[in-house]
Amino acid sequence: MNGHGHNYKPDALIQLTPEEISLRKQWLDFTPSDESLVKDKIDALVDGSMDQLIEEMYKHFLSFEETRTFFPDDIVLKRAQAAQKQYFVELTKGDYGMAYVNNRLGVGSTHHRIDLDPKWYLGAYNQVLSWFIPKLIQQYNGLELNQIISSLLKLIFFDMGLAIECYIAAKEQSINRHRDALRELDTERRTTRSIVESAPIGIVSLTTDLICLECNEIFLTMVDGIDRQDLIGKSLFEVAPGLNTPLFFEVLKAQHAYRQTAVHLKFSSQVTDDSYWDWAVWPVKDDAGSLTSMVAMFINATDRVVLQQQREDFVATLTHDLKTPISATNRAVRFLLDGDFGPVNSEQKEVLETILQSNTSLHELVQTLLDVYKFDSGVKEMNFKSTNLASVIKQMVTEIMPLAQEKGIDLSVNLPTHSFEIRCDEAEIRRVLQNLIDNSLKFTASSGFIKVNMSQDDDQTTISVSDSGKGISEENKPKLFQRFWQAGSTGRYYASTGLGLYLSRRIVEGHEGQIWCESKLGEGSTFFFELPV
Repeated sequence: MNGHGHNYKPDALIQLTPEEISLRKQWLDFTPSDESLVKDKIDALVDGSMDQLIEEMYKHFLSFEETRTFFPDDIVLKRAQAAQKQYFVELTKGDYGMAYVNNRLGVGSTHHRIDLDPKWYLGAYNQVLSWFIPKLIQQYNGLELNQIISSLLKLIFFDMGLAIECYIAAKEQSINRHRDALRELDTERRTTRSIVESAPIGIVSLTTDLICLECNEIFLTMVDGIDRQDLIGKSLFEVAPGLNTPLFFEVLKAQHAYRQTAVHLKFSSQVTDDSYWDWAVWPVKDDAGSLTSMVAMFINATDRVVLQQQREDFVATLTHDLKTPISATNRAVRFLLDGDFGPVNSEQKEVLETILQSNTSLHELVQTLLDVYKFDSGVKEMNFKSTNLASVIKQMVTEIMPLAQEKGIDLSVNLPTHSFEIRCDEAEIRRVLQNLIDNSLKFTASSGFIKVNMSQDDDQTTISVSDSGKGISEENKPKLFQRFWQAGSTGRYYASTGLGLYLSRRIVEGHEGQIWCESKLGEGSTFFFELPV
């Protein structure tokens, strides 16, 4: 029973018209004469004893643990007492029109919002009557007393009915909201389940202990087609022993998503053919960020892998077949340039040199494609032997120096005073150096610099190529060593095949080394590669 006064305008869930208010008063036989009696006889009683009434009411409220919780501190208590006092000021003024009714309806909404059940403010109304009636008996008697008490009861029931009715309306609205929310959640659940079941990929939900919680039909067919109920509650690695167990535990530890493409996986012990899969696993967290479960997804990529292999086989066959006629053409052109078939004038020589240069570039392209194919198919053979890399680097820089001078670029080399030999494939390491220096030459402006550096310790040999070129954006760094990647006209590297850096990475990795780049856009780049001793 919380009053707020007419100056307070809480939101009411229901609204009554003047006609409806009048009908309610008629039903309670709450007449204008009753309103006058309240104003004339009871209002003066309230004016003189307001603080006493409030004190007795809240003493009663605070004597119960359940109602004490509505007043967690003195600030809330004093605010409630002030609002209650204002309510009693309005209660006995005899004006029970639209403003008063709307206020009481709003109070009912407030009671629901703070979870003040009607049973508590019914007790409060009883306290009000228990306070009023003895004082009325002391001051009035006979028929007049009966009329005053009757008018007071009508007012209390009128007031109480408004508050309880709006409380019930708020309660119904809350129930409807919860029902609608549950219906919406159920619809979303069924929609999500339908999407998961209809998806042409295998999906399984897991606990943090990697126990299967749920899966779709496609995943069941991947694991010997066992019944769904037989799968739920089992370890993922019990139903799919061919999966990479450590990766799942790594995702649990790092709590980050992980994915692989075109990976050979064996879900079932009964499957004997080769199949390749794109798959991903990611953690599921609650609103507090705590890990609650995991989801894994598998897409059969076998057809794509087979098609890709067929394309690579075709390219390998084609490039192999092209290599012989290109080599033969180069030999013929050299014979012509050497005059083996007769004298060659200056114009003819220029044409033949252009043909030879173009054919040599084409031969290098064919050789690169063949080497990439050999690396990717695992048939590339390295010719390891003891090599003094300092001598190899010095010779290569000497060979490239005229081209750098022609472009106005300062090409320098820094080698250790005392170097030692390491086992490597000299020709392939030369190719890596050639690729890195060629890229720097291509994208470093005149008056810029290129520095080649080599250092050695007991564990590794580190070689770097630095330049003052355009630099590489953070966005493009992860793509540098991918197959066929080209940054485009605004990027730093756009080799004709997009294979130079990819092949360099495969060569370095073939030596059990690593290659990487450090760069800032507009400030040049440094490519490093390390080879184990």
